[in-house]
Amino acid sequence: MKKIVFLMSVLIFCVCLTGTVQAAEEDLFENPAHVYEQFEDKIYDKEYEVKYGFAREGTPVYSDYYGSSQSGTVEKFSGVVIVSETESYVQIIYHKEEGYDIGWILQEFYKEEVKLYNGAEKQLLADGIYAMANYKGNRIYFVELFFEGDQQYSIHSIVADGYLEVEYDKNDTVTGLFWNKKNDSAAQKWELVREYDRFYIRNQDAKMYLVPRDGKEIGLTPILEDISNAFSSHGIKENYRTATWSFVRMFGKNTDSYRNFLQYDPDWGSKEYGDVDGDYGGRMAAAGCGVVSIVNMVYALNGQFIDPMLLAEFAVENYYRVIGSGTDDEIYRAAAEEFGEAYNFRFIKRCYSVFEMRGYLEKGCVAISYVPGHYVTIADYNEETEEFLVLDSHPIPRRPTSPWGDWFPWEKLESGGLDSSCYFIFEQRKMSFQGGLLK
Repeated sequence: MKKIVFLMSVLIFCVCLTGTVQAAEEDLFENPAHVYEQFEDKIYDKEYEVKYGFAREGTPVYSDYYGSSQSGTVEKFSGVVIVSETESYVQIIYHKEEGYDIGWILQEFYKEEVKLYNGAEKQLLADGIYAMANYKGNRIYFVELFFEGDQQYSIHSIVADGYLEVEYDKNDTVTGLFWNKKNDSAAQKWELVREYDRFYIRNQDAKMYLVPRDGKEIGLTPILEDISNAFSSHGIKENYRTATWSFVRMFGKNTDSYRNFLQYDPDWGSKEYGDVDGDYGGRMAAAGCGVVSIVNMVYALNGQFIDPMLLAEFAVENYYRVIGSGTDDEIYRAAAEEFGEAYNFRFIKRCYSVFEMRGYLEKGCVAISYVPGHYVTIADYNEETEEFLVLDSHPIPRRPTSPWGDWFPWEKLESGGLDSSCYFIFEQRKMSFQGGLLK
């Protein structure tokens, strides 16, 4: 087999100065590149490295970097995109009820109340090599996925050594599918839509969905109903199950490159975690480390994104949410039993030795560590540097961790803020092929 080159899509964008409020057609953090396109001509410093933040408090937004007049307000528990800085002010793009706008906030507020996070668009599946099978088919396709943005992927066949593309005749009528050696066409872009344990695969150019033909081949079909992501089993549309596909990651964990999801990501940070009196302390941003550590574990283990609120609702309904202290650790075994088949993970055991935990990491497992008052994910071990990859969903200097993930020697895992009292070990479920399904 030829050497596989893994690609990453990196969205780098800028936005700026005050101006007309833009209409909000989609959430700011689904794909921030679209916001950039609206505000590109207003950017103050086009060389600035864009950052993303979560505002723990509200603050005035000013029309310029002198604070001449107030032009808006950043809402408490909302997301902002940081696009430029001066000595006293920070330029941001922020959400307003009627859309988005650009303005300036004080540096003092930015440093004290804005917590940084990874603002790139979330992928339902990470880049990598997967075994792909249809719900009704009897064939497995080994493919490599490359993220193209807007939940669209290029699908590259390992066997055919080509990219899946819709074929048209001279009248622009769809005639079939083929594997193109080149990856340079809009007809090769496939949108993934999650339906609990499977995915719809929709070609954006043809507006049609991938389905099996005669059990062995693949074809296309239209689906008139609008289909959106359903992370819960309650959202399954049984009438369309023949158009759904399962993916199982092959050839190792999703740790090169890796992603660290944070409790205070604006997509869920402001949401309540259980029925809790009070303000910040009852929200995911403050209390969600137990469930977000599972999100990081699953994504590092097999490249699948699981909605943190699905796990949070499960914790509340089953009394794993402990008011005043976060999440009971029994959720780890229970979540694997409830969601492990759908998201391809299995709970192995709890252990207490960093060296035993390391042995599991070297076998392809991922661990969740209980440190003082907090849970972190330990995703990988590097034999050359003898360091562990720690993904902390709420980084603080005391541990000390960052929003991007950190590599630490084993001594760090047994002292200070990362001193672990135990490790919860997880692995991918063993893959088998049963009735057209990968399980």
